[in-house]
Order: sequence, then C-alpha cells, then structure tokens
Amino acid sequence: MEMTPSMMGLAVGAIIGLIDYIVLTFIGRKMLEKAPDHEASPQETKQVVGFFKLAAIGSLILFPIIGYFAGPFVFGSFVESAGG
Repeated sequence: MEMTPSMMGLAVGAIIGLIDYIVLTFIGRKMLEKAPDHEASPQETKQVVGFFKLAAIGSLILFPIIGYFAGPFVFGSFVESAGG
C-alpha cells in the first residue's frame, strides 16, 4: 500500500488525536480526584469530567479526519519532490 499525502495526514492526525485523548483523560481523572478539595459540587464535577471525556473521544475522531484532508496541502509538495 502506497503512502499517499492523505494517508500521511491521517496517520499524523491519528497520533495527535491519541495524544490529545490521553491528555484530556488524564486531566479529567485529576479533576475527579481533587474535586473534594474544591468548592464545586459533585454534580458540577461530573459534568466537567463528562465534557472532557466527550472532547477526548471527539479528538480521536476529528483529528484523523482533519489530517486526511489537510495531508495533501502539507505533504503534497514533499511527496512530489521525493518522486512519489
């Protein structure tokens, strides 16, 4: 299978999405652990943590799609100059 600019963008987007997922999940877990120390109610904390989970899942989907379409703009000239 040939690595086209679109596929390179998809791969880079997937890596960025995975890193973003890990970071957002980590932040959500830390917020949940430290929630009793703050003035936020348990319901507010659950809403914010739920938002972080939703954003993390969204990044896993959105970044590869963006990368797929942005790949030809970013990697197109590189592939052409390399003879691909």
